[in-house]
Amino acid sequence: MPGTNLRLVFKGSSDKKVTFNYPDADSSAPAAQVKTLMQIMVANGDIFAEAPLALDSATFVTTTSTPVNIS
Repeated sequence: MPGTNLRLVFKGSSDKKVTFNYPDADSSAPAAQVKTLMQIMVANGDIFAEAPLALDSATFVTTTSTPVNIS
């Protein structure tokens, strides 16, 4: 079953990347909407164990899965 995830990447402390993946994302969402979401996450960063500090990138990742017959 194909699916689309939204992968948001932020700059963290000490040049670390902080990545969040959201399953079943709407890949038709405009870039401005994705950017606004990311900015809100940075503004509320204190709720995360590793707080995102700045925007880095966003990618819609589309995957397909193929069942494996193991019987």
